[in-house]
Amino acid sequence: MGELALALAKIRKYRDEQQTAAPLAGWSLHHTAQLLVGAAVMIAGALEGRYGKSELFGDDISYLDVANMIRAGDWRAGLNPVWSIGYPWLISMVRRWFPATPHGELAAVFWLNLSIYFVAWIGFLRLLRLVAGSLRGDPLREADRPLSPFLLICGGCIFVTVQTGVCRVSTIGPDLLVTCMFFFASAVALKVFLQPTVGNSVALGALLGVGFLTKAILLTLAGVFFGMMVALQGRRRIVAPFFRAVGVFLLFVLVYGAGLSWALGRPTLGEAGALNFAFHVNHLSHWMGWQGGPPELGSPIHPVRMLRNDPPVFAFGEPFHVTYPPQFNMAYWYEGYRQVFSLKNMARAIVENLHDLKYVFQEILPVTLAVMVCFCVAFLVKRRTRTGAAPSLDPWIVYLPSIVGFSFYLVVHLEGRYVAGFLCVIGMAPFLTLDRLPLRSSIRTAAILLLVAATLFNSTERLHGAVRSAIERTDMQSGGQWAIADYLVKLNLKAGDKVASVAPRNDFRCTWAYASSLHIVAAIGNDAFDPQSQVQDLHLFFDHPSTQQQVLELFREQGAVAVVATDIPFEVSSPGWQHVPGSQAWVRFLKPIEITK
Repeated sequence: MGELALALAKIRKYRDEQQTAAPLAGWSLHHTAQLLVGAAVMIAGALEGRYGKSELFGDDISYLDVANMIRAGDWRAGLNPVWSIGYPWLISMVRRWFPATPHGELAAVFWLNLSIYFVAWIGFLRLLRLVAGSLRGDPLREADRPLSPFLLICGGCIFVTVQTGVCRVSTIGPDLLVTCMFFFASAVALKVFLQPTVGNSVALGALLGVGFLTKAILLTLAGVFFGMMVALQGRRRIVAPFFRAVGVFLLFVLVYGAGLSWALGRPTLGEAGALNFAFHVNHLSHWMGWQGGPPELGSPIHPVRMLRNDPPVFAFGEPFHVTYPPQFNMAYWYEGYRQVFSLKNMARAIVENLHDLKYVFQEILPVTLAVMVCFCVAFLVKRRTRTGAAPSLDPWIVYLPSIVGFSFYLVVHLEGRYVAGFLCVIGMAPFLTLDRLPLRSSIRTAAILLLVAATLFNSTERLHGAVRSAIERTDMQSGGQWAIADYLVKLNLKAGDKVASVAPRNDFRCTWAYASSLHIVAAIGNDAFDPQSQVQDLHLFFDHPSTQQQVLELFREQGAVAVVATDIPFEVSSPGWQHVPGSQAWVRFLKPIEITK
């Protein structure tokens, strides 16, 4: 008996040791996988964020200008009805930790974007855990169930592909932040649908409210989430969570709307959506230079001033003292246009956006094909297999906000960076289904191998330039328009100096002006006025001395101290112009200035 008791004691001790070791082994396996996938995600994001951009565009510069207004305490200019305040406010906060130079500013933006990218990855994982739990029938235990290695790897592939190939970490704008807010709001919304506590409903309202400060699309998505709350909880006569969430959300909307209305001088919740509808659906001439017409679209109350017609010369130095005023507050320059609602125009816009959507998917074509193959496999296998536990929520509830958000952009204007968050959620649909089904491991293994291979192929192509730049230690500040800015500073142009711009395309590509802190007050030619004859206008300006002198005098009258001509496709032989070495840019001073050696 003694030997039997001793043997049983050894068995119990061994069993206890195994039970104690098993969680540790599981923890080690899960967290090792999470660490490896997370490291790959962050390395890809850091490479693209640091080396993926070659110049600043109009949106980038406008958000940076808004951030500068916020730092200067000029809230009337900072509360811009086109460029939402959330992202530039973060820039203004982060910039305090970096040198007060253009180089320091871009470093601040890089670290801010990379931080948002990391938080978005955490939010995406949290959303996947909740969705996977909902499809398994036990969503409220997601904290006790780590994400399966299958979903972790698939999620990492989809996230990296979309956020570095479509949205881009290097973009100076709120779209990555919107994606981050969307992931967290979707996760909290699922918790509200399943467990409508006070904390969950208040958190949903706050997330959507902060999201609205980031971009107006969250106003539309908030309507979707609240509509789903009514549909799901109204039948159970649970109304308190809905009113709590809506009340918190409206608090943000009303306060921000009051600020925007004060800044604009009339009631508004933002003008970006209305302007984009006018630009892309009704084809109102945009960028800069609209002088009115066609008749049904009206005419501007205070347009950019047209000083001359041949070549077209425009002035816009007032009232905004920023890098490129026509792009900074388009609501001001276009005030007076009339909105037209035409089914024909809307149908044509949808066709055009579907055409643009083709280019979005071309950016991530290998992964798109892999997802489509996995979707077909998941559909066929699901029809033949019992799914086990019933889902806690209809899967359509999970994907509906992404589908509605995607459709909203499809009707107005679609760019890949706008729909990145929606693509991530929709792209995970087949893998969430495969993870739920009782399958042979070989099917999931094949799906992972296909997706990983497609991701590596796609990332190699998309990140090739960034990797090469990292190896060569070159970035946006190493040449291009940044070199033009350095040359202008050496010519003793000072921050805030007024200059005129001459270019064969739209002036919103003016990295040189922002990097040297110059204020463009006048220009020749633009996309809105006559895009077909811009090169002819340049020849008229450079090849005819009398015309050039007349235009230069108009520039002087606007206070410009110099004229900067960029991307000129021919040699400039006119006297007085200095060539910027290694570029297609030329500079001419309009008053004597001492050149620094």
